[in-house]
Amino acid sequence: MQQEPKETDADFAKLQESSALVINNLREDLRVLQSRLAEERVERESLQKQLDNGAEQNPASANTQQPATELGLPEAADLLNQLKAERKKSTTTLADVETILEILGSDEEI
Repeated sequence: MQQEPKETDADFAKLQESSALVINNLREDLRVLQSRLAEERVERESLQKQLDNGAEQNPASANTQQPATELGLPEAADLLNQLKAERKKSTTTLADVETILEILGSDEEI
């Protein structure tokens, strides 16, 4: 009976030591991750500043999308024919393609 409390105490001491090691390892991992997070934030801020400076210096290049007319899109009928050639079962109509082209053209005015 005397043996059990000593074994229990020894097991408890080992458990405490193991737990302390795990806690210390987790704290170190947390410290490393917090450091990495801080570095990433600094890098992100630097990149954002570069991006903002580039947009201020060249506002025309800030809009990377080209208007539909500058893209040189084919006529609606040609687009529909190309679509039908690629997707035989497509139910798209000429009116659908014309509407899409109108939408693309209206983006240019915005």
